[in-house]
Amino acid sequence: MKDWKDILYNNMNWHKRYKAMKSALGLTNADIADITGNTTDSIKTTTQPSKELPRWVKLAIVVFERMGKKGD
Repeated sequence: MKDWKDILYNNMNWHKRYKAMKSALGLTNADIADITGNTTDSIKTTTQPSKELPRWVKLAIVVFERMGKKGD
């Protein structure tokens, strides 16, 4: 049976999951820019809801969610 996190994440789109990950990790666009070597404006532009998220962001979301499950 799926736990509540599986149900929650399956009902959220990539952008909502991205916001949830940023919030849980206490990250800002500036933090992500520092980590990735991009500018803050670049992060803001590539992650806006009107655009599909880049593959590297989707990977980060999946890793974050899977690591959270291991901690349960």
